[in-house]
Amino acid sequence: MSEKKKNPEASLKLNLATVIVLLVVLIPLLYTVVVNLQKPKPQPEIKPLEVRRTHLVNPAIAIQTALQVATAKPDYSTYIELGLTYYNAQQYTESIKAWEKALQYNPKGDLAYNNIAAAYGALKNWDAEIEVCKRALAINPKLELAKRNLDWATKMKNTK
Repeated sequence: MSEKKKNPEASLKLNLATVIVLLVVLIPLLYTVVVNLQKPKPQPEIKPLEVRRTHLVNPAIAIQTALQVATAKPDYSTYIELGLTYYNAQQYTESIKAWEKALQYNPKGDLAYNNIAAAYGALKNWDAEIEVCKRALAINPKLELAKRNLDWATKMKNTK
């Protein structure tokens, strides 16, 4: 004869004990799942590099996103990124405005000056590019980008 048929109370106790253990384990687990389903999921932080990559798909979305980031966290780096986003969307005048805003947070921002110079170059305003490159190099004489931009602008001005 099987063990269960000999002692039906042991079988019932085992089943009742199993049910109690399962309830003790499952109730908190189910509670945690339900509470987490009700919480809104946090939005991932937008990284500046992601903003610049977005311009390849949709420049308007990239600009909107970069503006939101700059508004939420206004500082030198966010305005540098905003300027790069405008520049990549070929909105050079807007990129200059963004980099000028970056300079309000860091007046010695050699990178901002260099980027402004590059935007003036894209607009073929060689005199302005040369002047701004000189400002960047006055802050950081070792800035190779500004040296190359200055050489390029001088060459383009002389070939008019």
